[in-house]
Amino acid sequence: MLIHSLLICFSLLLFHLISCLRYKELILENLILKTQLAAYKRKYKVFPTTPWERCKLVMLSYLGPNWKSSLILVTPDTLISWRKKKWKLFWNLLSSSKKLGRPMIQWDLIKLTRRIAKQNPIWGATKIHGTMIKLGFIISEKSVSKYMKTLQRSPNTRKRLAWKNFYALHADSMIVSDLFTVFSYNFREIYKVIFFMDLETRQILHFDITAKTSTRWVRKVIKVALRKKDPKNISYVLTDNDTLFGKRFSRYLERLGIKHKKTAVRSPWQNGYAERFVKTCKEEFLDYFIPLNEYHLRVRLEEFMQFYNHNRTHLALQKDTPVSSPILHKPRDGNYKLHSQPVLGGLYHTYSWKKAA
Repeated sequence: MLIHSLLICFSLLLFHLISCLRYKELILENLILKTQLAAYKRKYKVFPTTPWERCKLVMLSYLGPNWKSSLILVTPDTLISWRKKKWKLFWNLLSSSKKLGRPMIQWDLIKLTRRIAKQNPIWGATKIHGTMIKLGFIISEKSVSKYMKTLQRSPNTRKRLAWKNFYALHADSMIVSDLFTVFSYNFREIYKVIFFMDLETRQILHFDITAKTSTRWVRKVIKVALRKKDPKNISYVLTDNDTLFGKRFSRYLERLGIKHKKTAVRSPWQNGYAERFVKTCKEEFLDYFIPLNEYHLRVRLEEFMQFYNHNRTHLALQKDTPVSSPILHKPRDGNYKLHSQPVLGGLYHTYSWKKAA
């Protein structure tokens, strides 16, 4: 049954093709006339043909032998001149696609050149070329310089060092700080929260809350934060341009042998790690919490900081916690069950293995 239906379909298709071939000249003549009619029906009766209309007429003239008799708005000489122009354009495109000069090197080698140039922004073409020779690649220094030009690099080598590289160079000797605002339940009181973060471990060294800010209060907070990390190992304190971090605060840090660095105006991305903690604190805690007073906010925020430092994992730390904690494997001896301890009223939980009763 299936073979019979396929034969019927094939025979119908063959009959349709034969009938089309029989009336091929008539179909082509109709197409040429319709193309000219569409051009004639345009708003402006002057006939400056568009490239698309010329292309259609030229292509249709190749398909039928009696195309000259079907032309009304265009003379056969004009159409023949269009044919010649199309062939000239075609061969010009083919010849212009061939690039002069030495052939391009392998694409993998180009990607490697750009990768090394991107990873070492201070280096020029000479040092990158020397590195590639040491890796066993055969390439000229001119080729390295050619494919480095595609990268947007500053001509001044001192400006090529990204802010992220600066962070990585000084992470073990830098503390970052920022402030954020929390409103009370009736919006009558505004609390300012300040914190100091160790950039290397992402640990919140200390924080404090007050309704009345002053430089003396900031100095008091950083004094407690420095006790948790040896001041001799701290070289920089990075803050924004808040008035609390003014000249008096800078002079206080200078007496301790610490340099005070400020971000550029309207450039919060330069203090990105502190800004990210503010976002984390708001999204993971303050959006679900309404403080009744300053004491209520202090107690709950201290609980969140404890959870943040000892239990919350970080991608930048290879999914470790700021205060590194060991992996708790289930003991093999005895019957142990996973015990959960609620944090912040059950908003989060901490887990440990405890022996079943």
